[in-house]
Amino acid sequence: MGILDLGSGDEKVRKSDVKKFLTPGYSTSGHVELYTISVERGMSWEEATKIWAELTGPDDGFYLSLQIRNNKKTAILVKEVNPKKKLFLVYRPNTGKQLKLEIYADLKKKYKKVVSDDALVHWLDQYNSSADTCTHAYWRGNCKKASLGLVCEIGLRCRTYYVLCGSVLSVWTKVEGVLASVSGTNVKMQIVRLRTEDGQRIVGLIIPANCVSPLVNLLSTSDQSQQLAVQQKQLWQQRHPQSIANLSNA
Repeated sequence: MGILDLGSGDEKVRKSDVKKFLTPGYSTSGHVELYTISVERGMSWEEATKIWAELTGPDDGFYLSLQIRNNKKTAILVKEVNPKKKLFLVYRPNTGKQLKLEIYADLKKKYKKVVSDDALVHWLDQYNSSADTCTHAYWRGNCKKASLGLVCEIGLRCRTYYVLCGSVLSVWTKVEGVLASVSGTNVKMQIVRLRTEDGQRIVGLIIPANCVSPLVNLLSTSDQSQQLAVQQKQLWQQRHPQSIANLSNA
C-alpha cells in the first residue's frame, strides 16, 4: 500500500486534537503523538460560482444529470481545458475538482447543461449532505456498511483521520496487537504524509477509527508507567547526587 498524501491538493487539512504519550525505555523526550486530523474537500456554491463567473467556453458551465436517483440529480460544473480533444475539467460539490478529465461526448450522454439557478438546489443538497452522509446512503437511501454500525466514508466531503507519529517503532507491537484484535488479521498499515493549513508537516501511521479508543487506553497505561519511572529516577538522582558524581568520574 502506497503513501497517502493530504494537503497537497485543494483539500483543507486541520489538526483538531493531539495526545502525547511517553514511550517505554525512553526519557521524557521519547514519545508518540496521536493526531486527530480533519480533512475537508468538496466545493461550496460560493466557490463554484466564482469559477463559473470566469468561464468563457460555449460548453462551460453547470450541468445536471439526466438520471434521477433517490429523487435526486447530480449537479456538476465543467470547464474546457483542451479544446482540440474536447476535454473538460469537472468540479463536484462533495469532492471538488476531479482529477480525471472527461470527454465532452461522454458528458453529454449523462448530463444536460442548465443555468446556475437550476443547479443551485442540487449542488447545495449534495454539498450539505456529504458532510456526514456517504454516497450509498445519499443516492440509494441506505448503506449496507452503515446499517451494520460501521463507518462508510465513500463520497464524504468531511473525513477524520487518526495519525500516530513520533517514536512509533517503540510501540509497534502494541499497535499491531490492537489492530489485529479489533480489525482482524487482514488489516493493512497505511502511511500518511500530510501538511496542515498552518504549514505543519506530519508523517505517520493511520489508525482506524475503531482502534483509537483501545490504543489510547493501552498507550495511556504505558505512559503512566513511564512517567512514574522517570519521576522515580529523578527522585533517586536528587537523593544521591554523590553517587552520580562518582559515576561521572569513574
